[in-house]
Amino acid sequence: MYQNLQYLPNVALLTGLLVVVTLDFIFGVTRATFNGTRRTSKGFRKTISKFLQYGGCIIVSMVVLNIATASGPVLGRQFYKWFGDLILYLMVYIEVVSIFENMEALAPGSLFVKVFVRPLRRMITFQLKQLYKEDQIPPKEPVA
Repeated sequence: MYQNLQYLPNVALLTGLLVVVTLDFIFGVTRATFNGTRRTSKGFRKTISKFLQYGGCIIVSMVVLNIATASGPVLGRQFYKWFGDLILYLMVYIEVVSIFENMEALAPGSLFVKVFVRPLRRMITFQLKQLYKEDQIPPKEPVA
């Protein structure tokens, strides 16, 4: 069966994706618990939907890359070297940003969040102009 497959996803990236999806789920449930938001079956269906979307994307990319490799070995090899891993890196990136957002929502005033999590999240999401902007703006006084 595997002799016809020219492209298989990177196992290390798939494992990393599974780890960050699991961490995102754990931090999301923890965030909901701390904020008093109830986790319903709708929330758990979103997680299952995310797994199905990621899995479908990986399978479709495998099919496309195997067709490209079979049709033109030189073009296919050059194409799948960056395309297959790029899709997995993008999925890992999305989950890591979500983990940082959940960590920031858990304890927005903590020193760890102010010094490490918030600046790192803003750097990886290219929000460098806003790196310390929110911390410097004084809160507005309520109007009587």
